[in-house]
Amino acid sequence: MNLNPPPNLPSPLEDRWHRVEERLQTLPGDVFEPYPRAAETVARVAVCSEFVLTTLLRQPEALLSRLADDRPLSAEQLRSRLRLAKCSETEALVALRRWRHVEMARIAWRDLAGWSSIETNLADLSVLADSAIRSALDYAASALVPRFGRPVDAAGEPESLLILAMGKLGGSELNFSSDVDLVPIYPDSVAFEDHPDTRPEVYFRRLGQLTIKLLDQVTADGLAFRVDTRLRPFGSSGPLAVSMSALESYLIRHGRDWERYAYQKARLVTGRRHGAELFDEILIPFVYRQYVDYGVFRALRQMKALIAQEVARRNLADNVKLGPGGIREIEFIVQAFQMVRGGQSPALRVVSLLPALERLGSVGVLEPGAVADLRSAYKFLRTLENRLQAMEDRQTHSLPSDPAARARLAYAMGMSRWEELDAELGRQRRIVETEFERLAFEERGEKPGEKLQEDRWAAAWERGDMGEILGQTGLREADAVAEELNALRKGNLYRRMDEISRQRLADVVARLMPRLSRHDNPSWIVSRLVPLLRAVARRSAYLALLSENPPAMTRLLTLAERSEFLVFLVAEHPELLDELLDERVFNAAPGRLDLEQELEQSIRHRGAEDLESRLEVMRTFQLGAIFRIAVADRMGHLPLMRVSDRLTDTAELILQYALDVAYSEQVERYGEPMGGEDSARRKAGFAIIGYGKLGGLELGYGSDLDLIFLHESHGCPERTAGPQSVENRVFFARLAQRLIYFLSIQTRSGRLYEVDTRLRPNGQSGPLVSSMPAFKSYQRNKAWVWEHQALLRSRAVAGASSVREEFERERRDVLINHVNRDALKQEIVKMRGRMRAELSRSARGEFDLKQDAGGIADVEFIIDYWVLAQSKEFPDLVEYPDKVRQLDGLVEHGLISARRAYRMRTIYLALRGSAHELALIEGGRVVPAGAFAEERTWVRNLWNEVLE
Repeated sequence: MNLNPPPNLPSPLEDRWHRVEERLQTLPGDVFEPYPRAAETVARVAVCSEFVLTTLLRQPEALLSRLADDRPLSAEQLRSRLRLAKCSETEALVALRRWRHVEMARIAWRDLAGWSSIETNLADLSVLADSAIRSALDYAASALVPRFGRPVDAAGEPESLLILAMGKLGGSELNFSSDVDLVPIYPDSVAFEDHPDTRPEVYFRRLGQLTIKLLDQVTADGLAFRVDTRLRPFGSSGPLAVSMSALESYLIRHGRDWERYAYQKARLVTGRRHGAELFDEILIPFVYRQYVDYGVFRALRQMKALIAQEVARRNLADNVKLGPGGIREIEFIVQAFQMVRGGQSPALRVVSLLPALERLGSVGVLEPGAVADLRSAYKFLRTLENRLQAMEDRQTHSLPSDPAARARLAYAMGMSRWEELDAELGRQRRIVETEFERLAFEERGEKPGEKLQEDRWAAAWERGDMGEILGQTGLREADAVAEELNALRKGNLYRRMDEISRQRLADVVARLMPRLSRHDNPSWIVSRLVPLLRAVARRSAYLALLSENPPAMTRLLTLAERSEFLVFLVAEHPELLDELLDERVFNAAPGRLDLEQELEQSIRHRGAEDLESRLEVMRTFQLGAIFRIAVADRMGHLPLMRVSDRLTDTAELILQYALDVAYSEQVERYGEPMGGEDSARRKAGFAIIGYGKLGGLELGYGSDLDLIFLHESHGCPERTAGPQSVENRVFFARLAQRLIYFLSIQTRSGRLYEVDTRLRPNGQSGPLVSSMPAFKSYQRNKAWVWEHQALLRSRAVAGASSVREEFERERRDVLINHVNRDALKQEIVKMRGRMRAELSRSARGEFDLKQDAGGIADVEFIIDYWVLAQSKEFPDLVEYPDKVRQLDGLVEHGLISARRAYRMRTIYLALRGSAHELALIEGGRVVPAGAFAEERTWVRNLWNEVLE
């Protein structure tokens, strides 16, 4: 057999090549003739891997025929080539190992020859291990039937051992010569055919033992896979296999932080029909918290410190897995952020590292540059690790010290000499180390000396005496600050906190105190923050968020200084603390497009597939949006009218999403609502009309939504097109009811809005949903003047464009052509008198900003009168539903003077602004009688002039 030396062979490997060549000459001379592609690469592969060379010499035809198969590796293909059913146990051990060696050699050959990527190699190695585990389990189960019987569930369906793959096998990214970390579990309700006395715990222990023996026992052919089961409950001292209920009980009572980290990679190899029960009910709730879980960072820092000690003790600096900048640090970065965010973003709950890394980038947790650097470093390090292990089929992560082995590893990595590989390895490891430190594990943005300062504060907190150290700092109002903090430290709540929560609270106080000196009113700030700390004290993940994120702490202090309302909002809804992680929250006000993107992202990342999660998406989106709007409001980035615009945008986005969800539900049940004759059947549309503050673009914090619902009518027959067909009016009535339910139901985070539908035709006595023809008839023939007045401040806000456009045309026509102008003044004065008498909230010596004489409603009614009185002659006056632009229209047509309009606008916005401020503080709208005295007099005089 003629063999050429491998290309670009470094001189230190020439002796190895000669030895390899001699051994290859022992193969039959024509063995490579059917496999020219293998013949071209055999020299390079054999020089790099002693394991592949040995396998080729022992099983040449088996290996070469497998190399000729370029199909993607699959479990079905692999298991079809491994037939153990009729083997004795000894024969099964031999067959399994020889099959494994051929498949392993094929994967290594393809890698070293450059035929496959690292991603393919890791996946193939995992599929190979999965197939070996399933084959071994099937053989073991058959072997135990005569003694124990066949396990079945209550319905008589076959049951088996559930094998959870952990670690790299769980992530489908197994090393070339890695252990397989397994946790054997069994179902709770199992019986045994023909052997009713078999105890499940005995059977499944024996089944697990035999399965592991088939994989792990060392024979003359070596082993198939080393098996490690120490991640099972209670480790080596616990039973080999536990029931699902026992696993759940263990995790609830004894599960530790490192086990959350371990089970984050769990994947079922066998028993997948139990996957939903196992993951949805046991593992996912254990691994992922429903909130943003920054407590992960402390736990992982502790784990990292322990590993660093072990690395130093065992001199593992050259370990590509555990050493500085190694694979483990990349895994820490990715898994930490998965656990931090995975509770709120199901899209992050993936077990494989590279897909998880990409998703962390897509949701903005990691910067694109960090994702690219970590991806490149991971692929380099895993390629190096695999080729290092493939040299001898030996589990090692340490770089060789022997010059010849170093030269061989460098050549396997496509480099001419060791120094080149060493330099590139150093560069990649520095990238990982830098990212690891930058992403707030060991270093969290402290300046030199800050850590020592925080330790002093923490010690004072632990003593329960903040006064002494506060006095030394010269902090303003030190006594008041110390009194607040000492009361928190000595209170009953603190005594009821667990140790982790106490430690995290100490961290928060230690990081808080040095920052107080930068503010003018430290006691004011602390008095507002202490209730927040009490609110989250026993939900320590929120404390971890603050201690782990100094910028978030700084922003919280600023909020506390500027707005008691915002701190109260955060105390009521601690998940809003997550908003403080985004520096943009203080720098820019959100726009409509920002809000749209936020809702889309929330829907996508929270996996809104069931009703509960969809409701939670709407509520958390609303909370976040209102919080960001309020921050921009308090920081001076948004004037009053823009605040109302953004609150209105938020409501409209929620209405459209809620309508989409409710509509999909109804269509799934009843089919699409249709109308018209057979030859012209088409879908009937539905729309939501906003009245009042929503319609007038004047929503405030906590405003109700005044809504009516309209649908199209296309003539008979009007029924839905589904198998459970109903009349369209029934479909739309149930749709509206469902929509109101979504908007007003109390969720875990509160309710969305109070909904008022009394402005619909005929009020509470009328149908909940009107057809457009019925709405038109009512508005033209039956509506009261006050209803046309309400129509003036209305808009179509969600739903089918055809219905929305038809409503806007009808609104315009009614307000121009069908207003009873003869009775207009009398009816407006009459209605306003009733409102003052019935709706005012003021007592003697007080002024209701909205309902008392000279207040907001007087200004609005005056503008309504002017617009409705003149809309016949000047139709564009009704174009806009909001009062400010209606005033502009009146000026433009010369109906009022610019000076009068300016004065009205100024007073109107001042009164609304005061009501807005009260809403931020206490939710009222009543002020002392002396407030706005001059403005109220001016409005009353104008009222008398225009309407009395």
